[in-house]
Amino acid sequence: MSSSQPPSGERNPLGLDELIAILVAFGTMGAILFWVTGKNPDRLNARNWQFPAVFSQPAVTPATPGILTPESPSSDLRSPAATPVPLKQDVAPVAPLGPILPENPPVGVIVVPPKPIAPSTPNPAITQPKADKPKADKPKVGPVRFSDVPDKYWARPFIVALVDRKIFTDFTDSKFRPDEPMTRAELARLIQRMSDDKKPIRKPIDFKDVKDKSPVAPAIDHTVTTGYLKGYPNNEFRPDKNIPRVEVIAALASGLSLKPSTKTTKSLQVYTDRAKVPKWAVNKVAAATEAGIVVNHPKRALLQPNRTATRAEVAAMIYQAMAKKGQVPAKSSEYVVKPVKLSK
Repeated sequence: MSSSQPPSGERNPLGLDELIAILVAFGTMGAILFWVTGKNPDRLNARNWQFPAVFSQPAVTPATPGILTPESPSSDLRSPAATPVPLKQDVAPVAPLGPILPENPPVGVIVVPPKPIAPSTPNPAITQPKADKPKADKPKVGPVRFSDVPDKYWARPFIVALVDRKIFTDFTDSKFRPDEPMTRAELARLIQRMSDDKKPIRKPIDFKDVKDKSPVAPAIDHTVTTGYLKGYPNNEFRPDKNIPRVEVIAALASGLSLKPSTKTTKSLQVYTDRAKVPKWAVNKVAAATEAGIVVNHPKRALLQPNRTATRAEVAAMIYQAMAKKGQVPAKSSEYVVKPVKLSK
């Protein structure tokens, strides 16, 4: 017959079988732990133990109420309004393979980007275009061929050069008329074109035979004020008068301010007709001779100072005057008078 009383609250001591089972269990666990630590001792290193972020980091508190703060890229936490963080993890933590680096650099640290790898093949060299060198301002030979100035004409080099520089412009029907006489007005025009940059050194003269509206009036005023030409007595210029050779030579020597040496007599010895040179023009002719301006044709020793100058002769002597000034290169000609070398 069973008892109806409840079992007593006292505990019975463990039996021998139970103690043996507990020892076997602890021994088994110790063997397993020994085996694990022997395979990978770093697993017991406390530094490598990883815990859920909820236990290692405090929760992010928004700076301003009502405004959600974006989560940090390196944080595993989520906003309270987002997905809740579980308190337990079913996946065991895995030891890191290397040192843990922060995803974002700390504030104040300068991150230097890696240098680009240079290409193996060099870039093609860039060649700058060479600037064209300025060409010398050399006048071209005049396109006009004069029917009365053949290739072997003695004054052709002087005539062509002056026509190309537009010193001579008064010709028609492809004729230069080299043997025609030269008037004083025509000489004034040529001198004005060859010396238009010269400043006046004298006052103009109001010639009674040169009207203010005359086409040659500006050229005459220029040659007078720059010291090339002078007038005649009674306040006359005589623009239509044919000019003698000695006046052409004297005008060029005066305009270039040429002065003879002290031995003018010896400078004129090259001329066989030197006695015909007017006294007022002796120094001018001597200075022009020493400067290489005088051109005599057909005989270099024959000056013929009082003969009317031709267009060809004036062209040759004007070119030589421009060469003296450095405006044009000098030309060699058998008719250019060479001065006598003066002994000291």
